[in-house]
Amino acid sequence: MFFKRTRISFEAGLIILSLLFHLYVIFSPADSLVNWYTSDDAFYYFQVARNVANGLGATFDGINLTNGFHPLWMLVCIPVFSLAKFDLFLPLRLLALISAALNTAAGILLYRLLKKYLSQGVAALTALIWVFTPSFHMLIIQRGMETSISAFFLVLLLFLVNRWRDDPALPPKKSVLLGLVAGLAILARLDNVFVVLLVGVWFVMGTASVYLRTVAVGDLALIFASGMLSYYIRLRAGPFYLQYSASLPWLVGMAFILKPLAFLVLGLYRPPEKRSLRVLIWRSFLAVSSASFVVGAFLLILKGLHVYDGLPRSVVIIDWAGTLVGVIGLRWIALKLFAEKPSQLAVLPSATWFDWRQWKKPILRAVGYFGLVGLLLDSYMSWSYIYVGTAMPVSSQIKRWWSSLDTVYGVVVRNVAELFGFIEGSGPWQLATSPVSMAGSHVETRFGENYASVTMYLVAALLIVIILVLVVSQRKLISEWAERLGLFPLFVGLYAQIFSYTATSYINIRAWYWVGEMLITVICLGLLLESMRLGLQRLGLKVVIWRGLVATIGIWVLLASTNMLWTPFPYEQSMQEERYLTYIRALEKATRPGDLIGMTGGGEVAYFIQGRTIINLDGLINSPEYFRLMKEGQATAYLDQLGLDYVYGMPYVVTVSEPYGSMLAGRMQLIDRIGEFSLYRYNPPAGVAP
Repeated sequence: MFFKRTRISFEAGLIILSLLFHLYVIFSPADSLVNWYTSDDAFYYFQVARNVANGLGATFDGINLTNGFHPLWMLVCIPVFSLAKFDLFLPLRLLALISAALNTAAGILLYRLLKKYLSQGVAALTALIWVFTPSFHMLIIQRGMETSISAFFLVLLLFLVNRWRDDPALPPKKSVLLGLVAGLAILARLDNVFVVLLVGVWFVMGTASVYLRTVAVGDLALIFASGMLSYYIRLRAGPFYLQYSASLPWLVGMAFILKPLAFLVLGLYRPPEKRSLRVLIWRSFLAVSSASFVVGAFLLILKGLHVYDGLPRSVVIIDWAGTLVGVIGLRWIALKLFAEKPSQLAVLPSATWFDWRQWKKPILRAVGYFGLVGLLLDSYMSWSYIYVGTAMPVSSQIKRWWSSLDTVYGVVVRNVAELFGFIEGSGPWQLATSPVSMAGSHVETRFGENYASVTMYLVAALLIVIILVLVVSQRKLISEWAERLGLFPLFVGLYAQIFSYTATSYINIRAWYWVGEMLITVICLGLLLESMRLGLQRLGLKVVIWRGLVATIGIWVLLASTNMLWTPFPYEQSMQEERYLTYIRALEKATRPGDLIGMTGGGEVAYFIQGRTIINLDGLINSPEYFRLMKEGQATAYLDQLGLDYVYGMPYVVTVSEPYGSMLAGRMQLIDRIGEFSLYRYNPPAGVAP
């Protein structure tokens, strides 16, 4: 009863603290509130939602239909931004509250999830870190992006899978409910699909042995990663990759069917007799070779039928080698991990593999879970294709196309570290490596760059030693916690997501893509804190000292989050009440009502400007047709017919950087400088009428 009251007290306290914390921002003056929305991309959502609410459809400019957004967050934004007709800031205040509420709910679910395995104090501290630590807060709650709703559904999915996975009598309606949560997680951020699929396999095989669950999930992640990396290894990132990677979906798709089937037939889902490495290698060789041979033959047939033009044949060999090494390594490691407990290795006897009674429950679970996931995803893609003209968001297609250009938007992956997600400034593991980078920045500020690199190496080495000591000292418990929490399917699902960006010539990667990586980082932090608690307890540390340490960390987190408010969100009303509108008002003064103004980006300007229309020139929130014309070098013909009046942007971006340097050449006349931006008159050739 005491623990139940304590849990309720902590959860109530977390809600109250979060509410007080965010009410300060929500009721702050306009000049302060706009600092909450530091990403121009958020205003893409806001302007489209506003147009949908006004009956114009899914359009940013009121002219072109678009799907350059994640659908679930857009559905949340539509009713919120229907209020923009009364006050432009009312929706911004309400959305900040919604984001905070979603993330606080995620913190409570995380607390309940971890409390089953860790001490209550560590579970509570981990939840507090999730909700209030400035680095988490800025990436998940602020900016107005889809990160808060994505985080909520990912945590809810893990919570429910952990709660229901081992129930042998789980009713079908719960599998369907879990499928609904999983489908909403995908609609919250479409790249959550990798985590949803692998966690789903983990859930469906909930009553199977740990060995079977591990190798089944690992195989699926391996098949995807091996296929993606084989094309990257052969082609590298950039224009060459875009030209010759059209066969990639076919290779991965056929491999998902043929390779698991070959593994099943050749007994790779049962531990080798007497745990013989030779037997494992031989069976793996036969299974992978036979599946790869059939996949390669199909790819050649499809090329002969002109389904695609280019097929780098060596990718089949690279994929074969990568899969073979991965299959052997995965099973050998699993055998070593689970050999101490024979029950974890036990799988279905050979005589029962085709017994319906053994498969009835997993199949019913799979139908309930994956059936609803497939229905929701197919519904979105069908709507997008019918309504807009392309099944997937045009924004992601454009960011891959950019890799073929000399553009300011970024560069492709340059080394192995970046391929695995260690990208400076916006990488998946930036929060995990932040202590190292923060130490380096602090030393560089005080003592110079030479000392900073040494400091970073020393801090990294120290942290690795501490983590290794904690993991080794509590290896059995950590292994059990990781298995119960489903960290393996979460981790390999996240790496499938990472490779879908880094191995496919995607550029302009943004920090808010990595909600799942933030989640697994904070969960692992909780496991390390619990390992530290148990280790100190063994050394005879008094409980009161540990509680004092936890309280100190918690207070530090709250103070850091409070301090985060003062500078960007001052409560005093600015003397210049519309400072955030200075450049927008200047742009209005330099143009006329009804003018069409082209911008690369332009989300915030489009939301606040009065009587003018902003046309998105980069295509991220424009139509698939505009993207097609950009690729064909015909975008200016479209702009000519549209009757574009002005181009407003950074001079280098719109006059030099591709695709704009060549696209807009000869059509722009400089009118004025407004802040860091320039305003150009757009002049179509004589005789072209809009």
